[in-house]
Amino acid sequence: LFAGGTLRDEAEMIARDALGWELEARGHRLTDFGDDAYTRGRAHPMIDPTLRLEALRAEAADDGCGVLLLDVVLGHGAEPDPSALLAPAVEAAVKDRPGLGVVVSLCGTPADPQDRDRQAAALCEAGADVFASNAEATRHALSLVEGSLVEGISG
Repeated sequence: LFAGGTLRDEAEMIARDALGWELEARGHRLTDFGDDAYTRGRAHPMIDPTLRLEALRAEAADDGCGVLLLDVVLGHGAEPDPSALLAPAVEAAVKDRPGLGVVVSLCGTPADPQDRDRQAAALCEAGADVFASNAEATRHALSLVEGSLVEGISG
């Protein structure tokens, strides 16, 4: 569930290398909520995460979903405190679906207005595995699907 198309595309390339080209046919989906189809008449998901949060809740409720992979992009022009809305949704998803993997690619720095370390701590506390690299987050999500672990910010 991506806010950014570039990070989504990177995740797709890594996933295709690991799982093959027919991702959707195998039940895997990578959605760019920043795509024009989702942003017509509304703010970009880096500013207004409403649609992505709704999708997170829906996917988490689907027993066929084993891992959620999300990006969080920090910086000027992005949501002032993304974890304020995302962390409770992650916490609810993990509580309602024990065993559900939630993996976050956190793109930012401690100097960003949102403070990367504070965002990472809140998301980790909510139950997400947080990575500073989108590629590593994607590999970790794949390892959860395949059964071997990769360590990130949350250890």
